[in-house]
Amino acid sequence: MDAREQFISWLNDAYSMEKSLEETLERHAKDAEGEPEVHARITRHIDETRSQAETVQGCIESMGGKVSKVKSALSGMMGAAQGMSNKPASDTMVKNAISDYAAEHFEIASYRALIESAHALGEEQIALKLTSILHQEEDMARFLEEKLPEAVRGALSSAQSSQR
Repeated sequence: MDAREQFISWLNDAYSMEKSLEETLERHAKDAEGEPEVHARITRHIDETRSQAETVQGCIESMGGKVSKVKSALSGMMGAAQGMSNKPASDTMVKNAISDYAAEHFEIASYRALIESAHALGEEQIALKLTSILHQEEDMARFLEEKLPEAVRGALSSAQSSQR
């Protein structure tokens, strides 16, 4: 496998990652219906995630590659499993926030590696597109970091109330 083929393979990984997270985020948005700000932000990120997948697919195709059907199918199954992994639990919002925060940081690391790869291969337009995605992932990670303490306090308050 040459460097361009490796890069296309990594782009396929990113595409699959976005498709997997889309389903997880849909479930997490449903869980957050009682928290309007969180629900709205997750819903917005679902739209961003769909757009990111389309952008990555365009990058793959612009390099002469094709989206991997196998990776896409596997990511769909993983997204479904992850989305259901903490049901039912009184601390769902905390677990979702932790899971989403970790996923955003995984995406941030992935896009940083992809951007470096694009630069190394002279694919400056792809690097710009991926940098735009990186900024969206960083924004979402900051939002989740800000909201995590509130989710934790809410779950603890709920647990205390149920013991009385």
